Amino acid sequence: MARVRVDGKQFCVADERFHFRGVTYGTFRPREDGHRFPERNRIKRDFEAMGEASFSVVRTYTAPSDDLLDLAADWELRVLAGVYWPDWRYLVGASRRAVRAVARDARREVGRAARRLAGSEQVLGIVLGNEVPADVVRWIGTETISSLLEELCDVVRVEDPETLVTYANYPTAEYLPLEGLDFLTFNVFLEDREDLRAYLARLHTLAGDRPLVLGEIGLDAGTTSDSERRQAEVLDEQLEAAMERGAAGSCVFSWTDEWWVGDSAVEGWQFGLTRSDRSPRPALQAVARRNRTSVADLRPTWESVSVVICAYDAEDTLAECLHHTCRLDYPNLEIIVVDDGSTDATAQIARRYPRARLISIEHAGLSVARNEGLRAATGQLVAYLDSDAYPSPEWPYYLVLGLDRRTVGGVGGPNIPPLDDSLGAQVVARSPGGPIHVLLSDDRAEHVPGCNMAFWRHVLEEVGGFDPVYTAAGDDVDICWKILDRRWEIAFHPAALVWHHRRPGLRRYLRQQRGYGRAEALVEVRHPDRFNAVGTAKWRGRIYNSLVPSWGRVRIYRGLYGAAAYQSIYRAGGHGIDLAHQVGIPVAFALVLTAPLAALHPALGLGAAVALVWLLGLAVVDVVGARPPRTLRRGCLRFRASVAVHHLLQPLVRTWGRRRAWALARRHLPAVAPLPRQAAMAPGGAVLLPEDRPRAELAAAIVGAARHEGFRVMAPTGWEAHDARLLLSTFVAGDLLTSSHPPGTIQVSVRPALRVARTTAAVLALAVLAGLAPSAAALGLLGLGADLARGWWRARRRLPRLLQKGAPS
Repeated sequence: MARVRVDGKQFCVADERFHFRGVTYGTFRPREDGHRFPERNRIKRDFEAMGEASFSVVRTYTAPSDDLLDLAADWELRVLAGVYWPDWRYLVGASRRAVRAVARDARREVGRAARRLAGSEQVLGIVLGNEVPADVVRWIGTETISSLLEELCDVVRVEDPETLVTYANYPTAEYLPLEGLDFLTFNVFLEDREDLRAYLARLHTLAGDRPLVLGEIGLDAGTTSDSERRQAEVLDEQLEAAMERGAAGSCVFSWTDEWWVGDSAVEGWQFGLTRSDRSPRPALQAVARRNRTSVADLRPTWESVSVVICAYDAEDTLAECLHHTCRLDYPNLEIIVVDDGSTDATAQIARRYPRARLISIEHAGLSVARNEGLRAATGQLVAYLDSDAYPSPEWPYYLVLGLDRRTVGGVGGPNIPPLDDSLGAQVVARSPGGPIHVLLSDDRAEHVPGCNMAFWRHVLEEVGGFDPVYTAAGDDVDICWKILDRRWEIAFHPAALVWHHRRPGLRRYLRQQRGYGRAEALVEVRHPDRFNAVGTAKWRGRIYNSLVPSWGRVRIYRGLYGAAAYQSIYRAGGHGIDLAHQVGIPVAFALVLTAPLAALHPALGLGAAVALVWLLGLAVVDVVGARPPRTLRRGCLRFRASVAVHHLLQPLVRTWGRRRAWALARRHLPAVAPLPRQAAMAPGGAVLLPEDRPRAELAAAIVGAARHEGFRVMAPTGWEAHDARLLLSTFVAGDLLTSSHPPGTIQVSVRPALRVARTTAAVLALAVLAGLAPSAAALGLLGLGADLARGWWRARRRLPRLLQKGAPS
């Protein structure tokens, strides 16, 4: 029997999906040998009944005995083995010695259990503990508890590196950082279906790229037939919700009402699927029926789906992509491969898969290929999958389940690198600029990457499909923003996972980032309101990449007196560290290039020295923050250093690509509404235009004309006292204002003003430079004056001339 292992957000055995259908067992009255389980014959009968009810996992709260493991094998049950050790909740006082003693006992007990269970194929994983209460966590300290649990993970892996490790947490302590776990386990008792669905989305966000298991779900059956029927109904709904939201497994609490804590039987709790005498409750039959279903059984009928795979010179990865895609069992599934003029064996490979329909076109770029797939698609939902990615078996089901409201126009899911990818690809996966999702909430997205996105076909047609200007990247950002601008929502389903190969090697990565920079310039001129003054995207949501650490400030909502039922972690956006990289690194490299000025005077090298220290500081941050793969045992420091190099070089090549493409991006702008031709100059540099349309429409046309002519325009939000802000030069900005007076006329003016912060910094720098190298300061002063003159001229002369000649059509 092969061992269970993690497969993305699910589990598998060998190459087959392992369906985790669990039930808790115990604790019971201690036996003579000390194990807290029934006698062998009782276990045998219990496991036989579990097998008949199609359970596949039994969760214990203490280390399983040998006879329990043997009997589990007879009924093909895997054991999720708990390890008991007296944790901090049993301490009285705040003695550091006692806290250390708890840690010592924990290491001893976990090590002992891990040694005994090492190599057992029957053991699914080890649970390091169960539900340390939130007030205990607060009393002892989050870091103290988290550090010990991480240490216990290492204790288990020393004994058996293949043993899966988890900890059964509770909503009151969901903020515990536990990166070393193989999968996340939460005990959740929520009766309301919608509340449970929402909270599962929350827990998936915490789990990241790891499976999520519900370690306990259930309901007290009470003592009446009505309450027992209610237990059955709630359990059925809970299991259905868990399956729908992509939980990797659930453990029903509990198998029987027979339950002991210490040396005493617990009375008055009827959570069991069976009573103490093992007579079944209605809930057992309900759970057994649910155990025999999969995600495919959640609906009687499913919407038709067309999977579009756009491929260009993809012979290295297309076979793997089609192998997995053509094995999907989703009904009404159409597979379309669009060969974008490949010069290799892409088309021949596609023809080997009869289930896939091949469409060959001349090479025209990614967006054109996506549109060709859209035109050929017959499905109600059009899903896009990259040729260097492949889907998990449940992928299309979860995509459709993500479309849970009429207001949702599209859906996406996570993409992670395959576990067997090279270390170079794993480095790239932990580097910036990759295909990641941006979430507005736990189940709503601002952006889903193009390697894993799906939209209703009529929504794509409504927004005009993909813009052909995007030939290699940027099309996914553009289409998501266009859809959001039409007031559709984009859903995110955390279990709709695809495996996505990253490009290994620094050179290939940097070439890709240069192309992304070019695409970013194209996106910026089409969505200027979503970019800031330095040309980086202003994401309204939060960027999520489970492989990259979040540096945002962490706050924990604990409730008044620490009494909140759900004590949640909230992170700030983390935009500061991103800005430090994307803007700070190019500026720092530019300052480093001024190092030769130190030959004129040593103080002139101060800027280069400060910049070098800045870059080294960021490198240290990136080395510390890099997360090597959990399976990497050697070379972790080298891996971290490689990730840091990628972090330092990426902003440079991305900025270079963006700047080089700026003129090209303007040339491909859509046509704007023409401006009136009868413009006239007025005193003070104002321009008079005939009022041939509402003022707001004319102001929008002026902004569009300015963008066509190369002006950088910061789109208004409605909170400003101007119509738009023009970035006229490095040190000059201009506020565009319009006014509908006198009657029949619209006046237009651009009022130039200094960009105060950067101008002040430049003046101070020139003042320091004047005392060190007067000639260099004089040149700098001339440059500043030239920039100010250029900004004033663009405001007072160039834009008025543009308005006089009218906008290009």
